Amino acid sequence: MAIAQPVPEKMTTLADVKELLEKAETQRGELSYEQKLALEHARRFARMSAADAKKLIEEVTQNPKIDYANAVRVADMCPSHADDVRALFAKTRANLDESEIQKVLEIVQKYVAG
Repeated sequence: MAIAQPVPEKMTTLADVKELLEKAETQRGELSYEQKLALEHARRFARMSAADAKKLIEEVTQNPKIDYANAVRVADMCPSHADDVRALFAKTRANLDESEIQKVLEIVQKYVAG
């Protein structure tokens, strides 16, 4: 008997979760209790489409100080103030200066407003 290999972990955005669970609900017609809760949460808090979240992540990660995991956090939280951006990066090694923080806010605004 073969031993099952663990599934590699990958961070994903709330918008992706919403899209995946909605697709599963359509295909199967039913979700588990936990999946229903996750879908409800994603519908309530995802502020953009999965495609826009992917584009936002691509733009934000052009800054070499911002890794994929932090870009996902930016896409999920959609910070609207400099203090929000600082809070997201407070526990990381990414030390963003004011111009970099403003660039993150501009990118987020482009996808949240559009």
